[in-house]
Amino acid sequence: MKKLLTIIIASSFVIGLAFADTLTIQADKQVLDGVENKIHLDGKVKVQINDVTLTSPRAVGDIDPKTNKLKNANFIDNAYAQQIKGSKKHEIKAEIIKMSLLTKVVTATGDTQSIVLEQAKPIVTVNADEQAYDTKTDIMTAKGAVIIHYKDIETFSDSAKANLTSNGDLKRMEIEGGAKIRQKDNKLDADKFVYNAQTEEFMAQGHAFSDVKPDEDTRIQVWSNFQQYNKKSGIILASGTVKVVYNDYTAWGPRATVFPDPATGKLNKIVFQGRSKIAQNGRTIEANHITMTMEPKNFTAEGNVVTVIPNANQLRDEI
Repeated sequence: MKKLLTIIIASSFVIGLAFADTLTIQADKQVLDGVENKIHLDGKVKVQINDVTLTSPRAVGDIDPKTNKLKNANFIDNAYAQQIKGSKKHEIKAEIIKMSLLTKVVTATGDTQSIVLEQAKPIVTVNADEQAYDTKTDIMTAKGAVIIHYKDIETFSDSAKANLTSNGDLKRMEIEGGAKIRQKDNKLDADKFVYNAQTEEFMAQGHAFSDVKPDEDTRIQVWSNFQQYNKKSGIILASGTVKVVYNDYTAWGPRATVFPDPATGKLNKIVFQGRSKIAQNGRTIEANHITMTMEPKNFTAEGNVVTVIPNANQLRDEI
């Protein structure tokens, strides 16, 4: 007959295991199955390993039969995990949370939410179908209907990856798959976005589209294959089949740069480089270099300039 070792602990109890990392397990009831090499925990489950704490109504852990050490644990029914680093706290909530004692990776599935807080104030909030957090490398990943809130930025995507600093600050973030960024009245869409939090710079790759509203009366729309936006400088770089729509102007070219006004900080100038074309009220102008300004509203074309005015005879007769 196979030996079945069962330990039932009716009251809350603490088990200390000899690991390189400090591991503490608490529960109202603990059952150790020596045949299946599992430990079943029920009632006020709390597991702590170094600076990571996990809690749930119940949990199941896998034990390595060779070492008799806990390999991983599944926390079930509205699980919660947290890691505290200085003034920052990283929280994860989900239907199920799995903690690997070998890789130190926390994996959450089912209506997941993770939050990075500083002095109880949320800095980053991530909602997704699945999330994983590597406590050693400080890398967060998310999949399925990912929504991220960071300061005044909201993102939507199929997947995301965030690199945190050792202090819990956001260092770099990638979102991919139908990616969208919303910031007040500004909209950015692309196949993939990369955001550098330290330089406050966005890079959009594949089917990039920006819809920027610098003031109440102005809206600038930019389509291209690649876009780069620096929040500090306010400059937008676009390349690869660029199209810009500004009020009644429409312009096309291989490369374009949108500059803010130094005095007001509002987007005010668009410079096209390479053979470009601008259209207004049926008239088109092609040139090697085109500069458009909003205040005052005008444009300058240079280099092999070609102007086409439809119905020029009719216009002459009217004059």
